[in-house]
Order: sequence, then C-alpha cells, then structure tokens
Amino acid sequence: MKKLGERIKRLRRARNMTQQQLAELLGIDQGAVSRWERGHIMPSARYRQELERVLQAPLMEMDQPLLDSVNRDLHFSLVLDCELRVLAASETTLAINGCRSRSELIGSSYLPMLNETARSLYLWLQESGAFDEGINWARFTVPTPTLHSGYRWMESLWIPFRLDSGELVYRVSSRLLDAPPAEGLGRAILEVDGKQRELLIPTHGNNQPARQQPQHKDWSRAM
Repeated sequence: MKKLGERIKRLRRARNMTQQQLAELLGIDQGAVSRWERGHIMPSARYRQELERVLQAPLMEMDQPLLDSVNRDLHFSLVLDCELRVLAASETTLAINGCRSRSELIGSSYLPMLNETARSLYLWLQESGAFDEGINWARFTVPTPTLHSGYRWMESLWIPFRLDSGELVYRVSSRLLDAPPAEGLGRAILEVDGKQRELLIPTHGNNQPARQQPQHKDWSRAM
C-alpha cells in the first residue's frame, strides 16, 4: 500500500495539485487522500478508477507486455508485488475468485483470499527473508478454495521479475491438480542461490487446512 500511496503523491505533485484540491475533485475528505498517500488505507476499486481519471495516469507502473500476457492467459495467472498486491490477473483468475471485473481485484491485496495453509506458506517466506534475498523461483502446492468446486489442490509457480521502475514482482502461474499429493501436505519449494529449500504444512483429510504451525520456521533449517 505504501508504494501505491507514493505513486498517488508523485502524480498529484506532478500536476501541481494539493491534497485538498485532489479531494475536492474526487468528492471526498482531504484526510482520505492523506491516508492513501501515507499507505494507511487502500483506495477502493471505484476511487482507483477515479484517481486514474483525475490524475490522467495509471496507478500501477507496469511493463505493458507482461501485463498483456497475463491478461490474455487462459490459465490461472497473476502478477503480484512482494506485499501480494494484485497488479494483473487473467480471466480465469477472475472467474475462480468470483470477480465480475478486473477492477474488483487489481490493486487489492491477495492475502485475504488465501486459506490458512497458503497464508502460512507465504508468511514463512516473508519472515524467513526470501523476498529480501530474491528467490530464483518458488512452487506452492496447497488446497485452494474455488468458486464452484469447493477446495481443490492447486500448484503455483512463482517467477520473479523486475519492472522498469526497478520494483520486484512475481508472475504466478497455477494449475488445478486432478488429485491431492500422496502425502496430503501443503508444500512450498523455493530456490535461492542455486539451493532448494522446502516447507511442509499438515492439512485435514478433506483438504481443509489444519490449524497447525509449519514444520519449519527457521530459514536455515528449512532444507
């Protein structure tokens, strides 16, 4: 959210506009603009569209070829930043998440949409410094809630990219598995500096994530 707030501030200042003037054009309180720019709250989909109209520029600084390739993808495909904010999404991704349009998902955090198993895997990566070190790739295998099919096992491959702005983002490509893994465990495998590391998380037999802590939380032991 902080990077989005900084983007709003840069665009506003480039147009020699005060927070009060921007707020008046949007029909909102100046305090809301201030909270956006400080990263305290995220503009809703409606106000993101209004901001782009008033500021005459996209809020997300994206590489257009990468954006277009994800939006055209026939599979479950996303571009996420390191805070799991959605920058691009395929039509299949929108359908699985029950979204009627991209505006419902773009710019929002994907973290609230993760189940407990996937959230634990992500937090382990975050806490252990994977995003700081810069992973070569990561693969998640987790039970995933879908709109019509309940919980299904999904395998997701994360590949890091640098945008023109230098920001690190991840292209996420996923596929639904025909059957759960034989061991019935949520799993994260990642490669850092040519070395692979792994985390396993137990799940319930019905594919619902179990309320247990990951088997490894220390980055150096998760091999």
